[in-house]
Amino acid sequence: MTLTSALSPLLHASTSLRLVIFLILAPFLIQYLSTTFFYRRARSISKSKTPPTLPYSIPGIFHVFGLLRHGPPVFFANAIREYGDFAPFVIKAGPTHFLIIRSAEHVKKVFQSVKQMTVTDFHAQIYEKIMGTPKEAVQLYQDIGKGRKESDAIDHAHLALPRQYFSGTALVSMVDVYIATLRRNMSNKMIQEKFWTEIEDMWSFFQNEIARATMETIFGSELLRMHPRIVRDFWEFDKNVEQLFRGLPRFMMPTAYNTRDRLVGNLSIWLQSVHPGTDFAKTAEEDPEWDAKSGSKFFQARDAVFANNTLDYQARAAEALAIMQGSTSNTMPSTFWFILETLRNTELNKYIHSEIKGLFDPVSGKYDVGTLTSLPIIQSMHAEIGRLRMATGTLRQCQVDGFQLDEDWSLPKGVQVMIFSHDLALNTPLWASARPQTVERPLEEFWPERFIVPDKPAREKRGQIRTGRFSMEGIGALHSTFGGGSHLCPGRYLAKAIQAATLVVLLCEYEVLLPDPESVEESMPPLREVAIGQIRPLEKVRVRIRKRRVGGDGKMA
Repeated sequence: MTLTSALSPLLHASTSLRLVIFLILAPFLIQYLSTTFFYRRARSISKSKTPPTLPYSIPGIFHVFGLLRHGPPVFFANAIREYGDFAPFVIKAGPTHFLIIRSAEHVKKVFQSVKQMTVTDFHAQIYEKIMGTPKEAVQLYQDIGKGRKESDAIDHAHLALPRQYFSGTALVSMVDVYIATLRRNMSNKMIQEKFWTEIEDMWSFFQNEIARATMETIFGSELLRMHPRIVRDFWEFDKNVEQLFRGLPRFMMPTAYNTRDRLVGNLSIWLQSVHPGTDFAKTAEEDPEWDAKSGSKFFQARDAVFANNTLDYQARAAEALAIMQGSTSNTMPSTFWFILETLRNTELNKYIHSEIKGLFDPVSGKYDVGTLTSLPIIQSMHAEIGRLRMATGTLRQCQVDGFQLDEDWSLPKGVQVMIFSHDLALNTPLWASARPQTVERPLEEFWPERFIVPDKPAREKRGQIRTGRFSMEGIGALHSTFGGGSHLCPGRYLAKAIQAATLVVLLCEYEVLLPDPESVEESMPPLREVAIGQIRPLEKVRVRIRKRRVGGDGKMA
C-alpha cells in the first residue's frame, strides 16, 4: 500500500473531519518528532550545543500536564529513571525551562560559577509564594547583588549571620539550650524507670518533640506560650509547601493558605509583643547567646536587620517562618532517621553509647557538645543520613547566554539548573570513580561508617564498627543535600548538632528499644520513587522507652 492510498480517506474527507483527525493525530506526531530530536541531540558529537528537551506532545505546554498529574517529585524521578543516561536534559513547564544535571563535573561547574549561576530569583519566589512575603519586600530580595544597600543587608542576614551563629561557641550555647529544653519536655512525659512506656508512632512523637524544642531554642519560650498550637500549624503548613510553591490558587487549597496566613499572623503578633521597634536585638559580644523570652541571639540579630531596613511586621514574620521552616523541616526527619538507624543496629548502638557516655558532666548537668559533634562516627552518620534518608533539590538560574557547562553543552540565559541530592547519592559509578572505598557496601544500604577513613588497613571483624577519621575528600560534589558553593547551607551544622544532641539525651538518659524489628524492616521506604521530598517510613514505627537509673556519682547507669 502506498502513502497516497493510505492517506486517501483523509484527503477525501470533509474539512471538519480532517481537522478532527489532525487534532487526534497531531500529539502522536509531535511526540514522535520530539522523541527523534531528543535522541539526535543527546547523541550528537557537536560541541557547545544546547541540551535536548524531553519528548512532549503539546508545544508551548510541553510537560505541564505530566508535572501536574504526577507532581514534580515523581515526575522528575520518572524522567531521571527513563532518560538519566542522556543527561543533561531539559524539562519544560510552559516558559520555564528546568535543566537536570547528573555529572559531578557539571555540579562543580555550577557551584563554582557564583555570578553566572544565582539563587536570587528562586529565593524571591520562595518568600513570595510560600512564606507570604509582601511584594514590597520581595522586590528587595530580587535586587540582591544589584548594589542596593537594603538588599545587601538582607543578603548578609541570610548568609553571613547563620555562618556566624551556627558554628563555634555560639552553636554550642544554642545546643546546650536545645538539650535543656528537650530534657525538660521529655521529663514532662512522665516516663518512668521501672516501667516501659510504649510510643505507637515514633515519627509523630519526635515530630512534635524535636520541633517544639528547636522552636523554643531559636525563638524563645514566649512564642509557644502565646501560640500553643504553632507546632501543629507548622507541620500542616510544611506538608503543603510544594503546592504553595506551584502557585495553585487559594480556592484549590484554602486550608494550606489559611494555615500559612495564621502562622504569619501569629508570628507578627509575637514580634510586636516581644521584638517591637528596631533596637530590640542584643547583638553585643558581651550579651548572652540566648534569652528565655526573646530567643537566640542569632534570631535577634537577624530580625534586627529586617527591622532596620523598614520591613513591616508581616515581612518580618514571613522571615521568621522561613527560619522556622529551614531549621525544622529537614532537621526533624533527619534526626528521626539518626535515632532509628542507631536503634536498628545493635553494634552501632553499643559503640555510640560507649563513645558518648563520658561526655556528660554531672556537676554542670551539661554534655560536651563540641566533642560530641566532632566524633568521626557522628559526622559520618550525619553525612550518611543526608545521603540516603534526605532527598533535596538545589536550583540555580543561569544569568548569561551561552554559559559553557563543558565543551559539549552550552546553556541559554534563564534556564533553571536542578541538582537532586538523592539522584547523585545513589549513582554508584560516580562514587566508585571519586572514592572507591565508599562503595564497599551498596549505596542503597545504610552504612554509618561510609565516610570514615580507617586508621589501619586491617580488616574489621563482622559487625565491628570501623574507626578512623571522617573525610568528604573527593566526594563533595556528590553530596549536595545542603546545596553547595557560596550558598552551601550553614544550617547543616545546626542539623548535625541537633541530631547528635537528641541522640545523646535518648541514649544516656533513657533506654530505648524497638519491640518489633521485623516490622521496622518492612516499613523502610523504597528508593528512587521521588526525586525530592520528605522520606519517611511506610508504616508507623513503635518504640519502647524508660528512664535510666541515676547512679550515686550522678551519672546515668
